[in-house]
Amino acid sequence: RCPTLSIESYSIALEELENKTYDTTTYKHIARLLEQLTGERRDTEEWERRVSKEVKEQDTEIRGKLERAKKQVSKKDTLQAQWELVRLLQQRGLMDEAVRALQDGRTSCGGMPEQAELYVEAARVSQVMGRWLQVATYIQRTEAVLPDPDATARAELAVLRAQADFGDCKWSVAVNGLRELSIDTASIVFARKTVTPRDIALYGTLAGLAALDRDQVKQQLLDNVQFGQFLDRMPECQALLQSYYDSKYDDALNMLTRILSFCHLDPVIGPHVTTLKQRIRDNIVVLYIQPFVSVRMSSMATALCFGSTAQLEDTLVRMIDSGLIHARIDGTTGFLIKHTVNARDAALSRVETMHRAFAQQAELMTARIQYLEEESARKRGARA
Repeated sequence: RCPTLSIESYSIALEELENKTYDTTTYKHIARLLEQLTGERRDTEEWERRVSKEVKEQDTEIRGKLERAKKQVSKKDTLQAQWELVRLLQQRGLMDEAVRALQDGRTSCGGMPEQAELYVEAARVSQVMGRWLQVATYIQRTEAVLPDPDATARAELAVLRAQADFGDCKWSVAVNGLRELSIDTASIVFARKTVTPRDIALYGTLAGLAALDRDQVKQQLLDNVQFGQFLDRMPECQALLQSYYDSKYDDALNMLTRILSFCHLDPVIGPHVTTLKQRIRDNIVVLYIQPFVSVRMSSMATALCFGSTAQLEDTLVRMIDSGLIHARIDGTTGFLIKHTVNARDAALSRVETMHRAFAQQAELMTARIQYLEEESARKRGARA
């Protein structure tokens, strides 16, 4: 959005790639983006030639180590060389190949802890690629070979699992994992700088607002001592949760918009910014109309920061169609009028549903009996 900041950020990224990686593909991509902004062409060929030479030398050396270790049937040396290969592939940005190399390393493991370490690293690499189902799979494999990990390992697995659940839009599952985290046991995870306490506060806050009701937000997040340690690192999230609980919906929506505005680049939250905003706004709409039998839509649009009554009406139509709220819009008076469900009608509807299910089961059972009778008759005829 800001050309000056874009140039600065791309320049920093380019410097980091040049000094710490061998990822020529990403390097050239960032260099092209920087060239579009500045109009100055950057010579990348010299760096690419140097990197190519270094990568070739290291690759040859590592694969030589692997061959020698395999000939000597040394699992320890083979696994060490396999780890070196994984690191090299990660530096080159070849994450898929790094995951395959980690899988190949399983045959060289001397025990379950070494195998678990490979699976955890595979989960980390998958997290970088945003492959959340793959992350969950490797977490399950880690827990299968290491059923009783230490506190630090449990914390890292919990963070990875919560990120995977969040990335897969399983908001309630994600918030359940995040609220049980302790800032002390997760300190080693934060030391790697792939995730920070502020990230945990942000993930838990957004997942909680998307999945929990008002009282649950209070009990599971605001009054949670362990999660409160993360909220202390990001007061904006605490203020958002408090405004939501206190029914200050205009403040909550304004804060939510500000927080989500800088989440687009987050690898976990970024792809779901629009979905999260709609989900949380829908929850606020439900809470707003809960105490009322009818609500004037113009007042509601102002209170909930909608641009116009027409925009609110579109939202209400979608929510009514999807069953999120039971109401109708009176276009003449400009009111939203809630439906009151008659207890007798609700009971009758449940009975009808049960009857349809029973009738379907009876029909299937009858067809099964008929099939068995025909099969039995056919077999008797064949024997005769």
